Amino acid sequence: MFCYLVVALEQVPNSVRLWKLAVELEDEEDARLMLSLAAECCPTSVELWLALARLETYEQARVVLNKARESIPTDRQIWFAAARLEEAQGNHAMVQKIVDRGVASLQAHMVEINRDQWIKDAEECEAAQSVLTAQAIM
Repeated sequence: MFCYLVVALEQVPNSVRLWKLAVELEDEEDARLMLSLAAECCPTSVELWLALARLETYEQARVVLNKARESIPTDRQIWFAAARLEEAQGNHAMVQKIVDRGVASLQAHMVEINRDQWIKDAEECEAAQSVLTAQAIM
């Protein structure tokens, strides 16, 4: 099946769905490499960027999330992932700063901030034990 996916990706390299299928067939290290390629080929896929960041070391995850923000400046999830990453590392002072920068960036890009969605995002962060990020979102 993998050979078919490789051929398909050569034909349609911007298919998020095909990349996800290919990544699922790999071990963690190869999945990380594949996700790196996938993010290059599909730079507007938040899902691929976030999956790649989850597989990286802390330092490299920061780099990945910064690249994701550059590629998709209108998505709040990338900002929240960066805040959760810092919280998980114990960099508590950075959490509020990142969320504040995210709000400013989203407003600068004319993104509507939907209060109900942000409350839901905060609840999801809290459920994932990212309490400081949840508080910063609120």
